[in-house]
Amino acid sequence: MAIKGVSEIIRLPRLGKIRLGIKKETNEGVPYPVPTDYFVCPDEVKKVFGDKPKELRIMFPTEDEKQWSSQYLRCYSASRGLICRGDGETAVAKVDIHTGEIATRESQETELREITCHPSKCSYYHKAQCRRVMNLQFILPDCPGFGVYQLDTSSFFSIVNINSCLELTRGVCARLSMIPLSLKLVEKEVQIDNRTKIVRVLNLTAPYSLIEIQKYSRIPPGQVLLLPAPDSEAPDDLFPDEILGANKDPKAVDDELINLWDKAKKKVWQIDMQEYQVAHYFMKNYKMVVGLNDFKSPLPPVKFKAEHLDEFIKDIERHTRDF
Repeated sequence: MAIKGVSEIIRLPRLGKIRLGIKKETNEGVPYPVPTDYFVCPDEVKKVFGDKPKELRIMFPTEDEKQWSSQYLRCYSASRGLICRGDGETAVAKVDIHTGEIATRESQETELREITCHPSKCSYYHKAQCRRVMNLQFILPDCPGFGVYQLDTSSFFSIVNINSCLELTRGVCARLSMIPLSLKLVEKEVQIDNRTKIVRVLNLTAPYSLIEIQKYSRIPPGQVLLLPAPDSEAPDDLFPDEILGANKDPKAVDDELINLWDKAKKKVWQIDMQEYQVAHYFMKNYKMVVGLNDFKSPLPPVKFKAEHLDEFIKDIERHTRDF
């Protein structure tokens, strides 16, 4: 017998993180990030690809890019972790209830609030405390273990390269999951402040010919799995301590809850759910009073937990699968 709300949930564990730099210290003992021309990998990955690999053979486990290619403007603080996540127009931020400003170390009462996101006018963005970040999660099929590795980048060129390759791969293969791809760290000549500079960027390519890669696309990808939400840790090779300050605290915006809330709202309005259907579902399963008006909120009301929304989405998908 299956346990409702538990047995059908399948999650891939995060096996580790792959970084694009290392930490060094000044003569005064202050750590600072230094970019590398190779992927900084866990030991089990080094055993397969070498100590300083510049290329990794990867696969993406599902068709839902939002699961494994989260892309947002992210603002971190040392005292509260992730404090704001936006898309350039709107953002969800942890706000001081009394001042209405983004929460600081001194804030006593805070809440998640939807705010306007204007990078050009944002002091946090100009201080590099807020940056564009792609959280890329993927499988390394040649490495032991069953799960995903996470790599974070804030490079405009890397993000554009990866998105462009994903679009091309989908056009050729009609899907993205379980297609063998090659993630490389390559040099690129760019113009920064009217000066030519060589930088290292990510590049995603297919290691096979078009004919060969189309053969892979005809192989069933298998069961679709649910990935963990990207962690809310400030990438230490993108956000050095001198920008964030000291006294780190794990409190942060709950990325998984917000992602599930966005998905649940889309499902409700896409299939035109009725008031009685929503009310009946949540009263029957969770003894909660819920109506359509709840799903008009940009942020999840406090009564919703991630497991409520996750099961709600899965039930909708099960009931609409054949229509």
